[in-house]
Amino acid sequence: YDEAKRFAEAMTMAYHRAHGLQTRIVRIFNTYGPRMRLDDGRALPTFIGQALRGEPLTVYGDGMQTRSFGYIDDLVDGLARLAASDVTDPVNIGNPDEVTMLDFAREIVVLTGGSARIEFRKLPPEYADDPKQRRPDITRAKALLGWAPRTSRAEGLKRTLGYFRGRLGRSDQPVP
Repeated sequence: YDEAKRFAEAMTMAYHRAHGLQTRIVRIFNTYGPRMRLDDGRALPTFIGQALRGEPLTVYGDGMQTRSFGYIDDLVDGLARLAASDVTDPVNIGNPDEVTMLDFAREIVVLTGGSARIEFRKLPPEYADDPKQRRPDITRAKALLGWAPRTSRAEGLKRTLGYFRGRLGRSDQPVP
C-alpha cells in the first residue's frame, strides 16, 4: 500500500515535469463523517456500530497506538483549496489532533450513552507493521493553502453519530 502511494506520487510528478501537466498531490489522512459505511472496517464506524448495537468495542493490542481523525467537511475544503492552487508538491490534508485508540474508544462509549464496554484483543499479525502513530504534519497546508481543520472531533462525532443512529433505526435517541 505504502509503495503504491509512493509510486503514484512519483508518476504524477514525472508527468508534471515531462509534459507540463497541471497536477496536484494530496495525502489524505483518516477522514470520517456522515455517509460512511458501518462495515467498512475502519475504527470509527466499527466503534460506533458496536456501541449502538450494544456490543463491546474491540480495541486491538494495548490501545496506545494513535490516530488522527479529520471531518469530511474539512477534507473537502482542503481539497478545493489545493485544486485551486498552483502547488504541485504533496500536501497533507488531515487533522493533527491525535488520540490513542483506547481513549478514542472511551470517547465513543461516552458519546453513545456510556453502556458499552471495551474489550481488548490480540493485535492480528496482518496489523503488526501498522504505524503506532498517525498524525499528519499540515505545516505546508497551512502555509501554502491557508488551510487547517475547523471541525473539532467532538462536533464531528456528534454529526456522524446522528447519521449512524438513523442508519441503525435509532434516530429517536438524541446525540448528547
